[in-house]
Amino acid sequence: MEWLPILVTGLLLLLFVNMLFNLRNLNDSALPPQLVEGVEAASFPFVSVLVPARNEEDNIAGCLLSLSYQDYPHYEILVLDDNSTDKTLNIAREIARTSSRIRIIRGEKLPPGWNGKNWACYQLTQKARGEWLLLTDADTVHSPHSISTAVMMAQKNQAHFLTTIPGLLLKTWAEKLLLPIIHFAFAVLVPFHLGQYSQISRLPIGIGPFLLVKKNFLEKIGGYEAIRDEIVDDIALASHVQNNDGRITVIDGLTLLKVRFYRSFSEIWRGFSKNAYPAIGAHPYFVPFIMVGAYFLFIQPYLKLWLAIQSGHELTLPLIQVFLISMMKIFLALKFETSFLFGLLHPLSIAIWLLILLNSMRLSLFKKKFEWKERYYPID
Repeated sequence: MEWLPILVTGLLLLLFVNMLFNLRNLNDSALPPQLVEGVEAASFPFVSVLVPARNEEDNIAGCLLSLSYQDYPHYEILVLDDNSTDKTLNIAREIARTSSRIRIIRGEKLPPGWNGKNWACYQLTQKARGEWLLLTDADTVHSPHSISTAVMMAQKNQAHFLTTIPGLLLKTWAEKLLLPIIHFAFAVLVPFHLGQYSQISRLPIGIGPFLLVKKNFLEKIGGYEAIRDEIVDDIALASHVQNNDGRITVIDGLTLLKVRFYRSFSEIWRGFSKNAYPAIGAHPYFVPFIMVGAYFLFIQPYLKLWLAIQSGHELTLPLIQVFLISMMKIFLALKFETSFLFGLLHPLSIAIWLLILLNSMRLSLFKKKFEWKERYYPID
């Protein structure tokens, strides 16, 4: 199979070029502040910021405080406490006393057939008064121009739906090793830049910490009721928007918000075991292709290079392959301010992610349910 190393090298080169196009075509989020300052509030569309929160006592204060100090003049903040069993509600109420924009909503009991977050988002959208809805997670911290930039970019691109590739707050070794895969997956593996200009790319892109959607369009296509039982709600919503001829735009969110998805290896394992298999459509025949492709593209080049160095065999192609992967990791580390050191452990991180995918498939096919934040959800 002498053709295989050449094919792998060609595919890695193609992925590298795709990454360069993606990074180049991410819309510039560094809009000058004078676009907001000195303009009458009435000239801006009213925005409802919607924050579903369940057991978020470690995150909710930072999120709400950052949302309270936005430079956007015309918005409200609705926080739905989704029957939390910790101090989330009390903390949110304390923060609400400092800002007239914040309104606290007590979530109703989860009805049959609904995913918890989708039910929370549905209740929030029913209470929202905004022309635009910004759905954001409680584990985010927003810069002061987060709302204004997103609204301006959505209007500039005539989009119905806008999402961002966010910055990451990474503190533990597990976060630094595993979570940069989020940037890698979207910037390297997805040709989302094509979707900015054409219908060639039909891959729906939605990144849950920041989803801006036009309310009347969302209502027209059935809102969260249409995706009530979806596990991966962000991709499901993006797909629903796209299937109804909505225009999606993706912007650089590094300067707009930071998000800390999980705080330990066990949280990462459980959290993504919930999402990974549904995110690929819950198709079991996809998994072998992903496993084989990931091995040959992102693990075998390192093994081949090591063996070539040890044996003295020809190492040109393995060296080129590892160089291309390393350049991808360097570009992304520079762009999204993640760790160079942990980027060198890319084969290890890919191997762990493949195990997470296998565990996610196991839960879906055999356990038929998963547990998340003290709730159990059936898996169809």
